Amino acid sequence: MKLEGKSGETAPPIISRDSTKTTKPLARQAVRAQAIDKNYVKKSVPKPDEERALIMAAVEKNTLFRGCTQEELLDIVDVFEPYDCVAGQTVIHQGDDGHHFFVVESGSLGIFMKMGDHEEVEVGKPYSKGCAFGELALLYGSPRAATIRALDACKLWSLCRTDFRGITGQHKLKRMQRQVGFIGRIKIGEKVLKDFMSSSEINDMVLATRDYMYKAGEEIVREGDKGDKLYLIESGSVEVFKKANGSTPVAVLSEGQFFGEKALLSDDVRSATCIAQTDAKCLELMREDFNRMLGPLQSFLDNKTVARPGSAPGSPKRDVLSERARGKCK
Repeated sequence: MKLEGKSGETAPPIISRDSTKTTKPLARQAVRAQAIDKNYVKKSVPKPDEERALIMAAVEKNTLFRGCTQEELLDIVDVFEPYDCVAGQTVIHQGDDGHHFFVVESGSLGIFMKMGDHEEVEVGKPYSKGCAFGELALLYGSPRAATIRALDACKLWSLCRTDFRGITGQHKLKRMQRQVGFIGRIKIGEKVLKDFMSSSEINDMVLATRDYMYKAGEEIVREGDKGDKLYLIESGSVEVFKKANGSTPVAVLSEGQFFGEKALLSDDVRSATCIAQTDAKCLELMREDFNRMLGPLQSFLDNKTVARPGSAPGSPKRDVLSERARGKCK
């Protein structure tokens, strides 16, 4: 097969967390902005364990894949296809559109660039076993920045954009469905969100959340501090401490549980300190984001008529109680 496109790319920088805390954000992939192909069917390509380990090591250290779960990475490794080339063969050509990402199993490949009318020159260090190149082709079509040519017989593994988008998109869909279930079970006072909010409103809440990974032993919230954020644990566990109980945790929260929910109503003085017991991934929702998308939460709790934020003056207001009676709020 002919694989066209640019090499030597580097993925866009990871979005940093705007916070003084030491939490590290998960890499957010530009591909997630693409429409999800619900009809995509993964076709695995059998490969020995040694080759799987080589490919896995290459993708794990690549910035583009840092936001992928282990399950996603395993699926991605499954679909890599072998691509053999002889000495002198051009794998990708400068200026062509790119569609594939490559991992080198054996052999070496030179990087060549042509500037204007000048002769093509070799630049940088040749790619060898374990190296990878062409990752930006997985995100979008853009002209390849350089030509990559085999210096001797090479064995490569390639991943196409369609497979990458199909796998990451379907995993994203599964995560969203799971998160909708988690958020729907959140209890504010005596009421559960799914009992007084519509499915579309809960979907909006999921879209407004941001996920962060806390390292084991890292403080998430501190007793006595003001808070404006709800936390929902997607994976891992979190210990809850109160000053009155000293160093003994009063509770341990795990996947699907939440804390800080009062912050969605008003400025909340944290009643306990929460520390990650293990590495923990949390979905975080700020009160400001909730209010901007859906209006004050108290209006939902009180079953009051709510004007959707951003609605035109004079437009019909949303009556939660009436909608529930008509079956629109589930």
